[in-house]
Amino acid sequence: MTPQPRYNLLDKLRIGPWLILALITTIGVALLYPHQLGVLLWSLTKLCWGAYLGYWIDRSIFPYARPGDFQCSNGNGLSAIALLMLRRAIIIAAAILALGLGV
Repeated sequence: MTPQPRYNLLDKLRIGPWLILALITTIGVALLYPHQLGVLLWSLTKLCWGAYLGYWIDRSIFPYARPGDFQCSNGNGLSAIALLMLRRAIIIAAAILALGLGV
């Protein structure tokens, strides 16, 4: 059993392009519809946090079952990789829905 490596800051900001896209969208709304900026900012914040937390929840609950680390040696491996990716998508979607509907 090998110890898990420590994650650096760059690894934790792996989904940073989504944050950049949210900032660009916020700037666009601020220029076009400044009265809606508060509502949009709150919604984007919840969406970004839900995606970020869902991703890290999946990584922490299943540290040895990551879709990118799975080795496919036969035809059944492809369906296993698909299930791993589906599991991650469901966890992220659940986190986004929980934050979006709960607050």
